[in-house]
Amino acid sequence: MEGVEAFKVTADTVKPVTDAINSGLNTLIPIGIGIMGTFIGISLIKRVIYTFL
Repeated sequence: MEGVEAFKVTADTVKPVTDAINSGLNTLIPIGIGIMGTFIGISLIKRVIYTFL
């Protein structure tokens, strides 16, 4: 009885997935840092305003 050959995972088969993840992270990390900085800035401004009121 002859079976189907097992699927082998090689660097060539994983390369498109890693490329997609890396390009997504290269896009999302600067955007995420900008949004996080905006929220931190807003919270700091609110604290400064409330200390003088």
